[in-house]
Amino acid sequence: MNAVLSSKTKRASKWRDEIPALDSFLAPLIVLAAVFLSWEYSSRWFGIPKYILPPPSDFLGRFATDSYLLASNALATGYVVLMGFVLAAAIAVPLGLAIASYASLRHGLLPVIVFFEIIPKTITAPLLIVWLGFGLSPRIALTTVMSVFPILVNSIAGFSGGNPRLFLLTKSMGASPWQTFRFVRLPAAMPYIFSGLKIGMVYAVTGCVTAEFVAANEGLASLIITAFGYADLDLGFAAIIATAGLGLAFTGVLLGMERLFMPWKE
Repeated sequence: MNAVLSSKTKRASKWRDEIPALDSFLAPLIVLAAVFLSWEYSSRWFGIPKYILPPPSDFLGRFATDSYLLASNALATGYVVLMGFVLAAAIAVPLGLAIASYASLRHGLLPVIVFFEIIPKTITAPLLIVWLGFGLSPRIALTTVMSVFPILVNSIAGFSGGNPRLFLLTKSMGASPWQTFRFVRLPAAMPYIFSGLKIGMVYAVTGCVTAEFVAANEGLASLIITAFGYADLDLGFAAIIATAGLGLAFTGVLLGMERLFMPWKE
């Protein structure tokens, strides 16, 4: 009997290993379904008016009836998030490498960066609009500013955390500085970098939405303001769910890139 159970357990474990994405997709879907079901029936049981908190059955249908409106605004928001996030990563990762490599930069530049990070970013949005005007520029700038810090901090930690013995070993074997970086330092830092990228993506979506709330005539946040202004709560909640879905989609892309660039992690 024990042998049969052991065999079944091994087959189940092998099947899960062959489909590693099953658990990562199934568990969030179950939790999300439970949340929406609880929301749906609690609205009915407690008699919450629809003009205060509409049930999911009311606003989820707007994804079909207003699909073009939601999709066009989601594309506008997604473009700003992507541009700001890529710019933040292009700044933060090389700067993190420089700060981790040179003690003078670590002691002189890092406190200044932390000082500017403490400043609330929501109050910088109007200032960016004054400097850059309306349009894409202030939205991309705020998205970059909000997402650069977590990527930078994790990059510094990753590039600073290598084993010194490995560097001595590669040097003794005649490896060039580029080879040491390529085969030792960068792979050791990549888990930290991707952790910072995933946190930075959340901040990027938040920064883009904040900028759209301040001044924008397109994007999901602008659609939310317009919908709530006309008391169309169903469309407003649909746009909120679309914003969360956009963030999840970008995070999923990062998870796929993490598996692609770090196959040894699996």
